[in-house]
Amino acid sequence: MPKNHKFIAKSVSIISLLTSSSLMSTEYEVRHQGILHDALYDVCFAGGKGVAVGAHGQLLTSMDEGVTWEAEESQFSKAALLGIDCQGPSTVVVGQEGLIFLNQDEKWLPVDSSTDQRLFSVSIDDSGFGLAVGGFGTVIRTLDYGNSWQTLSIDWETILNDFVEPHIYDIHIDNAGVVSIIGEFELIMQSHDQGNSWQVVHKGDASLFGLHINNSGLGLAVGQDGTVLKSFDGGASWQKIATNTTGILLDVWSSEQGKVVVSGIRNLLMSDDFGATWQALNNIDIQTGWYQSVSAVNNSKVGAQSQSSNPKVYVAGHSGRVVKVN
Repeated sequence: MPKNHKFIAKSVSIISLLTSSSLMSTEYEVRHQGILHDALYDVCFAGGKGVAVGAHGQLLTSMDEGVTWEAEESQFSKAALLGIDCQGPSTVVVGQEGLIFLNQDEKWLPVDSSTDQRLFSVSIDDSGFGLAVGGFGTVIRTLDYGNSWQTLSIDWETILNDFVEPHIYDIHIDNAGVVSIIGEFELIMQSHDQGNSWQVVHKGDASLFGLHINNSGLGLAVGQDGTVLKSFDGGASWQKIATNTTGILLDVWSSEQGKVVVSGIRNLLMSDDFGATWQALNNIDIQTGWYQSVSAVNNSKVGAQSQSSNPKVYVAGHSGRVVKVN
């Protein structure tokens, strides 16, 4: 299921889709179509190569900037693959039961994650430092590009003034090594020392599922009840901005030029001014489906510099679909 694990996705088998009259300039192209019960939970791009992962160990690859996709012969267990990072020297996939797989020399190798909790998201920087985050407050760390991992101990009782351990859904590591994580209770935390200590920078009511921070320090986080938060300082502080929906929003991507795409359950929002105003794509597929992840060629959700003022943007989700949305 998607990151919040709280809904049953409705799917349709229509491949030829109409664009909302409120957003006639948008291209909506289905680039990959699976069967009704397929589901894709994350997608990323490194240059022209794309990788998407999903339910039952499914993995798709594209070598032509997302135009065509091929299913790789499964080298994983049948557990769901929930997150992927393909920006570093090795592509890393995380999933249910603490699964981690590392791609080296075109081979997928299982890695001991030190946890059996679901892992929703992973990010590794150029130095080899990285974190993966997941269920019940799970945060694990690597210092060697994902070859080995250790579980970090976080004092959630002190942080939340409660005995709960929040699900952590997404992570960002900037070029200076500053880590931002988001999760339940509208929680946003940062670490400046590779996860040894944490500062709470925002709390609220809605769960947050998707996070993106640009190299310029402009950031967005999205979640339940149409919640969109914006940051102007690399995630150190956040403010809520208005949207035209109360739906569940699952992921977000933005360009350095201010273009934003937000995916979710029966929602797909776009902005050309970094969220000051919004337009909603409202075709039959969006009305009845869900899209878990959004990413772009040459500009991933971890904030890599775009090589184009209008990069190709894709969403991935229900029915094994990968859709180009611009």
